[in-house]
Amino acid sequence: DTVTLPVQVYNSLTFEIDPSVTAVSALLTAFAILALGLVALVRWLGSGRQDSLLSVENTTAIAAPGGDAV
Repeated sequence: DTVTLPVQVYNSLTFEIDPSVTAVSALLTAFAILALGLVALVRWLGSGRQDSLLSVENTTAIAAPGGDAV
């Protein structure tokens, strides 16, 4: 008696036009983008790259317009 989501989406697209198909697609797309963003954030935080951001403490020299370090 239960129908899986892909079968329900296919039936909705084949037999009738239903706005719930658009809503389900938007939710699945948003979930995938959120999951990929979280994976990227965890990898970035785990790699130690947040320490290599430009700051006053880890800047050794600033190049002058002529190209020489000041």
